[in-house]
Amino acid sequence: GACHGVAIHAKLYPIIYTLSFLTNFVQKPPLSTSNNKFGVRILLVWIRRLLSPAPLLFGVTTVVVFGSLTYLAYTIYGPVALHEGLLYHFSRVDHRHNYSMHWYWIYLCRANGISMTLVGRLLLLPQIVLLFYTSLGVAPHNLCLAIFAQTFLFVAHNKVITAQYFTWYLCLLPLASDSLRMTRRVVRALIFLVVSILFWLGSAYCLEMQGWSVHRIVWFASVVFFWANVNLLGALLESSSSAL
Repeated sequence: GACHGVAIHAKLYPIIYTLSFLTNFVQKPPLSTSNNKFGVRILLVWIRRLLSPAPLLFGVTTVVVFGSLTYLAYTIYGPVALHEGLLYHFSRVDHRHNYSMHWYWIYLCRANGISMTLVGRLLLLPQIVLLFYTSLGVAPHNLCLAIFAQTFLFVAHNKVITAQYFTWYLCLLPLASDSLRMTRRVVRALIFLVVSILFWLGSAYCLEMQGWSVHRIVWFASVVFFWANVNLLGALLESSSSAL
């Protein structure tokens, strides 16, 4: 918990793994998710389980360490520490060098003087739902596969995706490799992902380096890239011995 609190303070995005760690610490057998239904009863059971000693100690320790370090940073640097370390991530709406399919909407709003702050926060909702689902549906069975899948989903659905974001889940791939198999569907999904990246890079080159007005083509390439990522993760989960 202390290490996780330090990690969140240093780089905010590890917070997405918190619920997965908590559910994995639960000693009781995980609930069956064969029907892919998370009703009120199942949620209440999970709440009772998460209040058991191990996950509770982990959660409290994480919050205390993260809160203490954040307070210390605020004491030393003032409000800029909160903005640069936390709040900036919720309002960031870059539109250049952005693989996300949301970049074109951000570009149009900037051009028309429309604030994207609220929209940017609303775009976090799909990520939250997916993180919640994988934390309860995958993490209790296979923590390594869960954090890989969550990072993959978090990057694919993010409103800002730059090339460095790919390293976030690639560095976790070795942890999940034991659970994954190279099936035909995975191979086809990988090929399609490579093609989508080349399509995006080619159209982006025409826009930024050649100055051609191909904004909609780049946006379409971003949509194709998003679909390729979702398709690949679906193929990987299907190949996994721990897939739902």
